Amino acid sequence: MKINERLKRVASYVDDNSYIIDVGCDHALLDIYLVKTKNNIKTIASDISDGPLEYAYKNIEKEKMLDKIKITKRNGIDKLEKEVDTIIISGMGTSNILNIVFRKKDNLKNIKKIIISSNNDWYNLRKTFQKNNYYIKEEDIILENNKFYPIIVFEKGTKKYKKYELKYGPILLKSNNEIFKKYIQNQINKLNYIKNNLTNKYFIKKIKLEKEIRFLKRI
Repeated sequence: MKINERLKRVASYVDDNSYIIDVGCDHALLDIYLVKTKNNIKTIASDISDGPLEYAYKNIEKEKMLDKIKITKRNGIDKLEKEVDTIIISGMGTSNILNIVFRKKDNLKNIKKIIISSNNDWYNLRKTFQKNNYYIKEEDIILENNKFYPIIVFEKGTKKYKKYELKYGPILLKSNNEIFKKYIQNQINKLNYIKNNLTNKYFIKKIKLEKEIRFLKRI
């Protein structure tokens, strides 16, 4: 069963012996991959809609893993089993993710690790987790189908980040790997395009964009 690079990279941050809930499991490809590649993994494939769960059931049944992967229809992490220690959410927007995670904070008391791959607004994602006493344990970024996707691992703990770290990722800034360099160049190109298409009445915004571009060029 094929799995894309994004999900493989998400799976790489899962520890052996974990009990996972995969929120918005889609076709349960990640759950199947985790059971195949990790040791002593328990996983819950969950979704709020019947359609994805039907596909998930078929895939899990095909792989003969119905005894290893629990399928459940639920809203996010509602009624979360107390044994669950890892939450995975991939392929959603930040607003939806934050609502799922922090709508009922009592459900997080036994959670050791939250692995997120959001489609947008990564600054707000990092900032909100920081406000809720989570720090960034690990971080990576991939390029897939001409789109950039960060993968961020949050764990409980207090750590203060500067605004530019929340915007671009404290660990990504330090590692500065080839994909991240491409992402930064992509951002520079976008900001230059916006700046060059602003009229003179937006001179203050132009100044801010130029400052941001200079910062990005120094990375």
